[in-house]
Amino acid sequence: MIIMTIFLIIVLFLLFTNPQIVSQEVYNASYLWFSVLLPTMYPSFVILDLIETMPLTQKLSKLLFPIFKFIFNINYQKSAFIIILSFLCGAPASTKVIKNCLERNEISKNEADNLICAFSFLSLPYTLLICNSIKVSLFLFYSLLTLISCIYMQLFNKKRTITLPISFEKKKLTQTFFNSLRKNIDIVINILGILVIFRVIIKLFFKESFIFYPYLEILGGLAQNNNNSFVTLSALGFLGISIHLQIINIYSIKYSKFFISRLPFLLLGVLAFF
Repeated sequence: MIIMTIFLIIVLFLLFTNPQIVSQEVYNASYLWFSVLLPTMYPSFVILDLIETMPLTQKLSKLLFPIFKFIFNINYQKSAFIIILSFLCGAPASTKVIKNCLERNEISKNEADNLICAFSFLSLPYTLLICNSIKVSLFLFYSLLTLISCIYMQLFNKKRTITLPISFEKKKLTQTFFNSLRKNIDIVINILGILVIFRVIIKLFFKESFIFYPYLEILGGLAQNNNNSFVTLSALGFLGISIHLQIINIYSIKYSKFFISRLPFLLLGVLAFF
């Protein structure tokens, strides 16, 4: 705690002594949030809330459950739907879905924690778009990522002893829509705050070419280190501390547990590079 207090005092001092740098990074982070994250993340959060209330989602989960139970050792039908969304939408969108499922008692706390640890990564479509130059390595990376996720779930996901049916409460789409609009505002604003803080700290302490940038703030970091396959793949596995904080801002999980769970994925990125 003493080291953290000293660090924060130093950051506060640098904020006051470098107002131009701070204002520039606040602008850059806000522009990134407003032009990229807000128009994609906020609508996707709302759409996911609507999708979750549709009967088709329940049918799809029921259909995939036997296969996914064998592969990933899941205990609940909704977990199959969550795994699919993790690849398509990525974190923190998948984090929000997991939280919603837990609140509706569709999955247990143990399973929710393990899904957060095993299936939190950037969406596959977004990764292919931003890392276009290393598509072959990405294919290997996501194949190995699925394998590590499978091993993690097999090792740590406890089998439930009591069979409970999935609770499915029908809600009007209009009610879900307006509730979603309201509750997702706080999430995207908090993400803006995290992004601003990380961009400012990185700018104050490190150079533009800082190789570990993606491990701190992955979205901006990948844009600057996209030509370095080693950094790109290992950072994709680790996910970036900025995304870590976005995840734990949405879902209550011990950060030490989540952080440790990212280390095998970081090494996985290194393995995919070689």
